Amino acid sequence: MYQMWKPVIGILAGLMFGSVSIAALAADAEFVPDGPHAAIKRTSDELISVIESGKTYFDQDPERFYGEVERVLDPVIDFEAFARGVMAVYYRKATPDQRKRFHDTFKSGLVRTYGKALLDFGDQKIVVVPPDRPARQPDRDSVTMEVHSSEGKIYPVVYSVTRDTTGTWRMRNIVINGINIGLTYRNQFASAMKSPQNKGSMDVVIDGWSSTIADVDPMKDGDAAKDAGS
Repeated sequence: MYQMWKPVIGILAGLMFGSVSIAALAADAEFVPDGPHAAIKRTSDELISVIESGKTYFDQDPERFYGEVERVLDPVIDFEAFARGVMAVYYRKATPDQRKRFHDTFKSGLVRTYGKALLDFGDQKIVVVPPDRPARQPDRDSVTMEVHSSEGKIYPVVYSVTRDTTGTWRMRNIVINGINIGLTYRNQFASAMKSPQNKGSMDVVIDGWSSTIADVDPMKDGDAAKDAGS
């Protein structure tokens, strides 16, 4: 599964949790202490410690490393809302067991591919774009970043975040290089449900989710999806 997600997760890992992004966040005085940018920085501090430690034991005990990554990401990524949005109208049709299975599959895939990409991520230049206006809603915001590749390409990334009842900012969607990841996955889930080979079986779609998302590559196809909404 890592190979199919690598173009997406490699960018996400570096943007959201890379050491370069920490420097950018810390240097920008416009980021308020209780805002989403600061929340990302705090998570970065903790996750980088996990990465450095994980490099010493990953080959012998990868499950331990993935468990540590999940512990850090759990408060930051709203896995349940993300997975629910991907299922969309099918969420209401799913049984509680099917909802849980898809949530678990979705979460496990993200954690493992995030974690593996974090160990491999290089030294691309990261630019955190300061907010140019206050958020329209106090509990909803977006964090815009840019990845400058070694080849000179710039990949824009926008994180959609919300603040829950405890005051914690959590990520619910990402738009990378013009591709709305949540919307793309939602369309692929719907297509899989309508595919004749799956015969409308949600269990089959859930079991085959890894194969369904194999073609999602925002680094390759971003120009064809610039109109995707956030």
